[in-house]
Amino acid sequence: MNVWKIFRRSIFLWWYEWPSLLLLGYGWALAQLLIVTGPPATAVLFVMCSRSTAGTYWHIGDAWREFKSLFWAGWIWGGINLLVIGIILVNLLYFASASGGIWLVLRLVWLLSLFVWLGLNGLYWPFWLAQENQSWRQTMQNCGRFWLLHPLTALSLTLIVLVIGVASVLTMLPLLLGSIPLLALLWLVAVEKSLNLQS
Repeated sequence: MNVWKIFRRSIFLWWYEWPSLLLLGYGWALAQLLIVTGPPATAVLFVMCSRSTAGTYWHIGDAWREFKSLFWAGWIWGGINLLVIGIILVNLLYFASASGGIWLVLRLVWLLSLFVWLGLNGLYWPFWLAQENQSWRQTMQNCGRFWLLHPLTALSLTLIVLVIGVASVLTMLPLLLGSIPLLALLWLVAVEKSLNLQS
């Protein structure tokens, strides 16, 4: 798959729907501050962006209905993420000052694990929305299959998302311009293209 085509298509969709996606991104950011609403808001972000990719009109009432219906599905995903990312970060922080070659290798393994985990989870909601069996296990299997079939695409998209995400946190400018829906669109378009290749 061509990463440039994925990026170009995502930018087009993002620009075309920019006013509504900007508000959606602000709502998502506010939901993260409230913590308990964070994971379901992420699910809603992907659902609404998927409607935009399909050219389907939606409004804030649709987002609220999706939020209520996806609350527990969002927290299944969010709870597992908190556990896995928490374990990785605790290991990284606790053994940050440990000296020796083995600890350096372990820190690199934990960093790589965090990177891959984040890349897998970028694909989670696009696959969850596309499949009939919406279990966590089945979804993660499809995410892993995407990485095996399109490793360079998955790696490139994860790097792009991390760069934009870090820039959003450090400068706030990408966030203010609506970068979060753009990131969701990147993953959605990638999964859409992957599924089209397989059909």
